[in-house]
Amino acid sequence: MKKLMYIWVLFLFCVACERNLMPYKGEEAIYFAVQNGNSWGSEKDWPYMPYSLAEFGSILEDTLTIRIKVMITGEEKDYPRPFKVVVNPDSTTAREGIDFHMLADEYVVGANSSYAYIPVLLYRQPEMKTDTVTLGLKLEANGYFSLTFDEFNKMDKFTNGNVVYDSFDATMHNILITDIMPKPVQWSDGEFGTLTQKKLNLICQEFGYTYADFQDAKKITYLQQMVIARKFSEILNKAYNNGDPILEDDGQLMWVNGCVYEKGTYPKKK
Repeated sequence: MKKLMYIWVLFLFCVACERNLMPYKGEEAIYFAVQNGNSWGSEKDWPYMPYSLAEFGSILEDTLTIRIKVMITGEEKDYPRPFKVVVNPDSTTAREGIDFHMLADEYVVGANSSYAYIPVLLYRQPEMKTDTVTLGLKLEANGYFSLTFDEFNKMDKFTNGNVVYDSFDATMHNILITDIMPKPVQWSDGEFGTLTQKKLNLICQEFGYTYADFQDAKKITYLQQMVIARKFSEILNKAYNNGDPILEDDGQLMWVNGCVYEKGTYPKKK
């Protein structure tokens, strides 16, 4: 009986303690939380990265908006909280108004949220074909958020990627901007010849494909590559026969399988 009374008193004591507990209030800090990794993974296991890639080579448009994720620590609030991001001059080679649009004066973590995205508008420029242009971003502390993640260490559950950093400064983030087109997975040299950005862009424009489609074996099979090459060769042959051939940037005749001229041919001098 005494044992039962002891258990009951202990239970009431615990309930009383629970009612008087103050909610946990950790430090309210903000940091860049960009993740990237293997295609079969997700944000549940991708590593955190100190940089993002902005690749104009994989799109047709001359502008590209990249969204940079930030996260906060501490409690979520039922009201929006502003934060500030500035250009980091120590790591930036990009030119405001030429390579990128001016950043906003402030961004906002919404009510009842623990993250936000910073949209950064980028502009394609000729030098991006040969050089990587860097836009460095830097968070600034304000009355809502401090900066405590200047040494962000690797987390064991977030390693599903080819590159995993042991430690980096998560109060800063670099955007690496290029206009170099990597060869897509579904590009047959036998059907399409040497990959050039101009050729792939023309194929996409003519037939409604995107660079991403040529990365997907389900969308562009080898049989489809053969069909695309045949149809595109008809366009190239027509232009050639009309005396107005389509040329690559180096002056060669653009070629795919089915063209009436040899690969690597230059137009005949008149």
